[in-house]
Amino acid sequence: MNSTADTNIIDSTRNIKSFICSLGIDIVGIAGLSALGNIPVGLNINFSDLLKKYPFAIVIGAQYGKISKRASGDETAIYLEKIAYDIMGYLEKKHYQYLVIHPEDEYDPDNRMGLLSLKILAKQASIGWQGRSLLIVSPVYGPIHRLIAILTNMSLNPDEPIQNKCGDCVACIDKCPKKSLTFCQFDDHPNSREEILDVQTCLGDNGCMVCILKCPYLKKP
Repeated sequence: MNSTADTNIIDSTRNIKSFICSLGIDIVGIAGLSALGNIPVGLNINFSDLLKKYPFAIVIGAQYGKISKRASGDETAIYLEKIAYDIMGYLEKKHYQYLVIHPEDEYDPDNRMGLLSLKILAKQASIGWQGRSLLIVSPVYGPIHRLIAILTNMSLNPDEPIQNKCGDCVACIDKCPKKSLTFCQFDDHPNSREEILDVQTCLGDNGCMVCILKCPYLKKP
């Protein structure tokens, strides 16, 4: 790739991030998907062709209290859906393709698995690291309330993943009301979700936000 092309990609990345921030989003990152050939999916199929078609993901998030302290996960997801719609329009005007990965898409509802892992995309996009609660933890805002991603064939400059900073902290595990979290030592991510989280007892879908509220990285509004 020549320097002119590099400059164009850097400019395009800066411009789309500026546009997204103008919509009121504080948390945005770009993930390069070429390194995610084995990304977990909710369906037992090979997604390599999809990742070739859409080599980048624009990932946006909403922190706790972004809408209001009492906003539910569903309300926050709807807020992000509206922002994603504007991003889709931006890409469409520039004749790029896109595919939205929604926070509430569950292709395996029993195990709460979506089409693609938003947490893996967010981690790759440098939005944060995967904490002991499995939530993505931003160094600025703490655990992210909800995420959404827009896959695209627009050439972008990916962000670099950041190092896990949980250290020895186990606040989210100790305070979990259903003891759904189990301590597991890892630097980047656990070998499996089941090592850490019992999805059958977790109250996250019922409005519980204890693992968010007890995280020392949380920036309260």
